[in-house]
Amino acid sequence: MKHKLLEATVDSIGAKTQIENFYPLTTKFDKSEKVFSFAEVTGLFVSKISNTVAKDFDLESFKEQCLNAFSESMDDTTFIDMIEKIYFKEDQFTIDSLLVYQTIKASTNSKNVFKLFEQLLDINSINIDFTSDSNFMDKIVIEELQKHLKSTKTTEGTSSYLPFIDKLFNKDLQSLSSNKHYFKQNIEKFFETYFFIYASQLALNLIPNRNALSSPESRELYFILTHEKASTERTKIVEKGYAHLFDSVKYIFPYMSLLTSISNSVEADNLRLYELLDKLDDTQSSVEAVDSFALTFREAKKLSMEEIKPSTSLEEALFTLLDLSFDQFKEGCVVDRKRAFNQYESAFKRQIAKQFIVNRKRAGNVLVLDQDTILFITNLILGSGGKIRFQHLIEEFNERGIYFDAKTRNELIVLFERVGNIERKSDSGDSVYVKATI
Repeated sequence: MKHKLLEATVDSIGAKTQIENFYPLTTKFDKSEKVFSFAEVTGLFVSKISNTVAKDFDLESFKEQCLNAFSESMDDTTFIDMIEKIYFKEDQFTIDSLLVYQTIKASTNSKNVFKLFEQLLDINSINIDFTSDSNFMDKIVIEELQKHLKSTKTTEGTSSYLPFIDKLFNKDLQSLSSNKHYFKQNIEKFFETYFFIYASQLALNLIPNRNALSSPESRELYFILTHEKASTERTKIVEKGYAHLFDSVKYIFPYMSLLTSISNSVEADNLRLYELLDKLDDTQSSVEAVDSFALTFREAKKLSMEEIKPSTSLEEALFTLLDLSFDQFKEGCVVDRKRAFNQYESAFKRQIAKQFIVNRKRAGNVLVLDQDTILFITNLILGSGGKIRFQHLIEEFNERGIYFDAKTRNELIVLFERVGNIERKSDSGDSVYVKATI
């Protein structure tokens, strides 16, 4: 790697600042309305795990195909009109099967978002029978739909930027898929929830600089419940909540675009920033290689060439490089990149975090989780019919980058008692168990 850093050119680094891996948003995502669809993402997911893709699908032709199949299977065809209303009401194709998602054509933005989930996914961890538990009529429709599904080649999987999220994602996906109907009802919510979990933890694992060069782990991010009051006296909410997240989000574009520049220069597509210390031994030659790359980076991005000092250690050299990646977005640079910088931060808020943010007047913006999301994540953790000690449940939430202060933990117990999925083994409160609601 050292010699490739030394050989890096202005062209290999590139004047254009962009992210090519591990994060799907671009400036085009900075819109008030949703610019991608979790239904489309789900369709790509179903195609991935089934190794099939819908070809030459036209709804009107398919409806006629299905109705003909029903006519051939029935002695009395007077019910055909009723069947049409069941499956093709108001030009919508409806059936209790995940396969229906494959009939939805995915936009470029949705495909880019799915690439992230494709990296998170361990395809060997999930096995779904798309026809099990289907009734006689559904099976006819599914059989006709499968005629439009063509086999695709299995592609070799990769991993995301955050290995600890990979593990949890697949564990929770397996839990969700254990109940077919619950799976279909909540698969879009699953992707929506994990998109935020991944993106927020990515941001928190990039800053301060030492985090960016360390192995990723769950970083504190505090939420309250939607019905709770927020106040400036709640230290964790103030210091490790909304403001903390968005102080970190602004580093995604600089640092991940720097990673793209390094990856392209050393020809390593799946390189991570936190791997650099291990891949480069802490020798003078490594320090000089990173310093040389930093100099070329300055030239490529048209940054100041003044007051350049040699680094005294590999860590210092990498810290300097990270700082340079952020400096290119500051005002006063030859190339004005401030607008793109602001769009990346705005896109995160609008496309990923919007449903998790509320404004509480004097307390400002805070991160919130509603009752449905709390129960959904709890069910993912527990699986069907399980139960868990409350304190252990909190630890499981923490592993997923979701933290609660003492006040919210008390509110969670009240919520679980109201729902009826709590079990007390003693009056002391030390042995409180939470049960799944599926």
